[in-house]
Amino acid sequence: MGDFRKKTPDWAAAQPQLRDWYAGPLGSAVLDTVETKLQDILPDIFGYQGLQVGQISPDKNLLASAGLYRRVVVDSESDVDNVQISGELEHLPISSNCVNLVFYPHSLEFCENPHGALREADRVLTADGHLLILGINPYSMFGVARAVGGLRNSVPWCGRTYSRSRLTDWLSVLGFRTIKVETVFLRPPVARRRILKGARHLERAQPVAGFVGGIYLIHARKVSTTLTRVRPQWRAGRGRLITGAFAQRGAVANRARDEKPQR
Repeated sequence: MGDFRKKTPDWAAAQPQLRDWYAGPLGSAVLDTVETKLQDILPDIFGYQGLQVGQISPDKNLLASAGLYRRVVVDSESDVDNVQISGELEHLPISSNCVNLVFYPHSLEFCENPHGALREADRVLTADGHLLILGINPYSMFGVARAVGGLRNSVPWCGRTYSRSRLTDWLSVLGFRTIKVETVFLRPPVARRRILKGARHLERAQPVAGFVGGIYLIHARKVSTTLTRVRPQWRAGRGRLITGAFAQRGAVANRARDEKPQR
């Protein structure tokens, strides 16, 4: 835990820096790609309300294409544009079982207890609710830049990255069913608009090389279980064996009947 605090800012402290990064050249390009991908996923999600935990781009409504009546953003700072509630990642100020969608953009990467954050999402989600997780793919050029570049002391690079398989394992333990895992953004992690614009042709390789995209998006769904009443075994059928005191009394009665003199 102490090591986490030394190297990685917590979720609340990371939010302003994430907003600054997404306002820059590389972050803006990533966000455009992510927004396009969300528009493929969200129209199939319906319900009363959705929750975005962390306002990474105040001028964008990333959940706009979902079939939701209400969209709420929780952030560490309440004075940020389009933030409705101020709260903490591991203690969301949201009632249990009332949200149809939870969106975690880089939330687990800046969380000392990612399991607790996932349990909190599970708590606020309704039965069959949806969970979207956005983060940096460690097995990509973004992961390499984070590991060997001079970026390790800045957000989002200083966050803890997790493999997609590890996250899906955690979700499975909590009872989530993973619907889709996808990586996007094949361009190099450089902060120069001209290079990013010139490298847009790399996105054409998405169908065959998408697994090395710099950003992953995991779509999972909470699985609701229905309890089925099981008929007690002692009612299962006829002709069951009688044991114990009942059998003893029955044997005595039968013997007395057999010994009774016939008239």
